[in-house]
Amino acid sequence: MMGRIAWRNLWRNRTRTGIMVSAIALSYGLMLVLFGIADYSYQEMGDATVAAVGGHVLVHGDGYWDLPTGGQVVGDPKRVRALGEEMPEVEAMAERVMVFGLVSTADATEAVQVMGIRPDEERHFFDPVDQLVEGEFLSGERENGIVLARETAEILGVGIGDRVVVTATDLDGEMTRGLFFVDGLLRSTPGQAGESRAFTSLEDLQRTLGYGEAVTQVGLRLSDDRHRDRIAIALEGHLRAEDLEVLTWDEAVPELVAMIEFDQAFTYIYVLVIMFIVVLGITNTFLMAVMERVREIGLMSALGLTPRRVGSLIVIETMLVTAVSMAIGFGLGLMGHYWMVAYGIDLTMMLGDLEMELAGVSLEMAMIHSHLDPMRWFVGSVVVFVFVCLSAIYPAVKATRLAPAEAMRFYE
Repeated sequence: MMGRIAWRNLWRNRTRTGIMVSAIALSYGLMLVLFGIADYSYQEMGDATVAAVGGHVLVHGDGYWDLPTGGQVVGDPKRVRALGEEMPEVEAMAERVMVFGLVSTADATEAVQVMGIRPDEERHFFDPVDQLVEGEFLSGERENGIVLARETAEILGVGIGDRVVVTATDLDGEMTRGLFFVDGLLRSTPGQAGESRAFTSLEDLQRTLGYGEAVTQVGLRLSDDRHRDRIAIALEGHLRAEDLEVLTWDEAVPELVAMIEFDQAFTYIYVLVIMFIVVLGITNTFLMAVMERVREIGLMSALGLTPRRVGSLIVIETMLVTAVSMAIGFGLGLMGHYWMVAYGIDLTMMLGDLEMELAGVSLEMAMIHSHLDPMRWFVGSVVVFVFVCLSAIYPAVKATRLAPAEAMRFYE
């Protein structure tokens, strides 16, 4: 009965109700679209970080990530690989040798991070071929082939087929040199410490540095990022006695995780400010509605409606308005999400080539799309519903305090 009366009351003044519904629906729909865009950005950052650091889970010598030196290696990568193969969550693994050194010619020298990789393994993590601008990527046609960043090649004054000397430290900390031939050129690819990366084959770099079967890192790619902590703990338990360290990607790049958390907090604050403004408007609107219906409320009180039921009538009206508004807003948010998924926003048209680097992670954001996180949408929706319904408290209290006799004489 109260619900039917509340529903009829709402549509007695269609203009006022329409304004309230529009304000809530648009604010709620905008919130959902913002959540989708933000979640897509976080997902892209996470994927870029996994590609840059080499996997969801990383195994390397103890202390390597904090202070990389030539002596911190995985001496028996086959054991790590065997452990990974026993875990169904592990989709792919890659062995790498990564050293900081110098690439030089007779005329110039440049600091680089040299990575020895197996291209077929590495494509499951990050395919450098996508950034190839000239030549081939470790085609095997040249002995000791190396792929340099285009900027590095320009500094050194070399091109495809030219010779360069790579200088780095071996396992004993002694300086060693190797002759390599330029196989290809890439767009800029910064390494962990900001130096440009140079790629060569794993076996060629192991032979040059005298590593034998040892590698710097074994990266593991998982079928689902949510498994990373459990896989890392399991590997750490097996490898604890071997002086190795196991890190998840978020432990490897805490700066990026902190930035994502800060951005999430800012998004919530922004949404709360918007909703607070909407709530103030709704509170004012319902308060004016109460003042317009003073005589009506007085009549209902005189007929035996208790103050508690009068107040509940205002609350029910607010809940109905909120429910209708959120249904419309959800539809708008869902349409906005699917539009962003299908078309997105091309940032290059507005801002040109947008590239950001954080903690050695290159983040290229050419297109902005949307990602739907059901739990986040659900929690946000509950918060909005409660927040808006709270706006009815003051008008409801005001209605309960109206004396019937005085209220009925209000317009006389």
